[in-house]
Amino acid sequence: MKRLALALLLVASPAIADEVDIPRSTAHLTVPDDWKAVRGTPLVAAYKRDDGALLAVTRADVPNADAWKKDAKKAYADSVFAGIKASLPTAKKLTKKLGEINNVPALDVEGTREGKPIVIRVLMYRTYALSIAIEGAPLEVARGIATKFGPLKPVPKD
Repeated sequence: MKRLALALLLVASPAIADEVDIPRSTAHLTVPDDWKAVRGTPLVAAYKRDDGALLAVTRADVPNADAWKKDAKKAYADSVFAGIKASLPTAKKLTKKLGEINNVPALDVEGTREGKPIVIRVLMYRTYALSIAIEGAPLEVARGIATKFGPLKPVPKD
């Protein structure tokens, strides 16, 4: 009976490869089990799937004070979006959406490159930025991962 209960629990539980707490940050990432960790890279976290889809988390120690100012937030996000767009010259139909995740300004970017979806989220903490980029996964899968990427608890606004 115990084995049956354990088997049912395993079947009912979502398959998760990794729960990643991002070093020196309050952000957290949940990666499904069909993603394999890529080791030996200078990135915070990197994964790939057997179908060639890629996921990378990077960190940049940059001040983002304007992302926290009500009157400057949109212009700052536009400049971050322009940088993303410039780094992806072959990407098409790039869209952006500015929001907040637990008080942290976040920029979500989506588009395609060579017909494959690209989903990016940039978390603009006060003194650093974290970004997740997912390319080649089905759009709903990539969105599902990216939308869960963020601080687990609210960051003080001041």
